[in-house]
Amino acid sequence: MIFTCKVCETRSIKTVCRESYEKGVVVARCDGFNNLHLIADRLGWFGEPGSIEDYLATRGEEVKKGSIDALNLTLEDIAGRKP
Repeated sequence: MIFTCKVCETRSIKTVCRESYEKGVVVARCDGFNNLHLIADRLGWFGEPGSIEDYLATRGEEVKKGSIDALNLTLEDIAGRKP
């Protein structure tokens, strides 16, 4: 997955186990200030069970899904630059 930390604006790329994402808890550390980001909490340890997709959907934000080949990412996507 690729995400941008809203605190330090650092773009990070992480690999996540599908089973953990779908059935467990996933926390990722950004590469900027080492902030922790809750990616999935299917067990309800940190509140209402769900994932980052659920949270972003409630805020009206878009999530791009697919394999790295299907996403057709540009260098700007990976670097986090906006056109």
